[in-house]
Amino acid sequence: MSSRPSRGAARLAAILDALPDALVLVNANGTVVNANTIALEAFETPGTALVGRGLLDLLPQFDSKLIPGSMRRPDHMDPRGRTKPTRMMARRTDGTEFPVEVTSANLENGQQAYDGYGYSSASDELLMLVVRDLTGTVDTEAELARSQRQTEMILRAAAEGVVGTDTDGRIVLVNPAAAQILGYRASDLGGKELHTLILHSRPDGSPFPYEESPLADTLRSGRKHRVRGQVLWSKSGDRVSVDLTTAPVRDGDQLVGAVMTFTDRRPYDALAEEKESVEQRHAKELEKLGVEIQLN
Repeated sequence: MSSRPSRGAARLAAILDALPDALVLVNANGTVVNANTIALEAFETPGTALVGRGLLDLLPQFDSKLIPGSMRRPDHMDPRGRTKPTRMMARRTDGTEFPVEVTSANLENGQQAYDGYGYSSASDELLMLVVRDLTGTVDTEAELARSQRQTEMILRAAAEGVVGTDTDGRIVLVNPAAAQILGYRASDLGGKELHTLILHSRPDGSPFPYEESPLADTLRSGRKHRVRGQVLWSKSGDRVSVDLTTAPVRDGDQLVGAVMTFTDRRPYDALAEEKESVEQRHAKELEKLGVEIQLN
């Protein structure tokens, strides 16, 4: 066999070096025998070498039964040793760790395919691992998870009702205040058409067409609406007067839904009625007092 790689093997090596993910080749002894440029950059630190390391030193959580030379390989395993992407912690050659996603597959004719990539062995079977560095991804996911938890806490604590819909007007999010104001359990509202459920009729009981509702216009045009004294209908069939706002929800430039927030006006309306009643009573008392003064 020529000591110089063939043109085809050199081309293959160049392709492997251009991959966006780390590629590691492991022999039946569980030893790294080759790696592409990304793998070297990800795992090696100055003064250390990746090739020659034991796979389990680099990926301590990797299933050792998948290594070609393992005597514990299950009979029912995929004969090609393919695995689904699995998240785990990887260890650099200096011992520092970073999160990765690993996919592996057996190469039954590994020697023939990879001689030109600088590896030669009497054994034909190699284990190929594709290792994707998740450092930035995991940080982003953690930040999104924190943001989501904060949003959920805010929604739970909010006194205003908040309901989110998809582009078809179906409920995808509801906070406890909204469910309480409307007399529902939050779990009963998911997937229901918001307009049909609580906006179906006008205050006098006549039908309120969906096309005329602020929600429909927001989903159609992306415009915001503020409505004072809008009537919603509770589970029990009672009218609920609210101050309502609808706003679009966008993913970039694409409209993906709407959010409707509303404040229950009933406590304020009750106070206003009580105030009016008191003022009327005082007016009558003053009127009566005036008559009595005139008589005297």
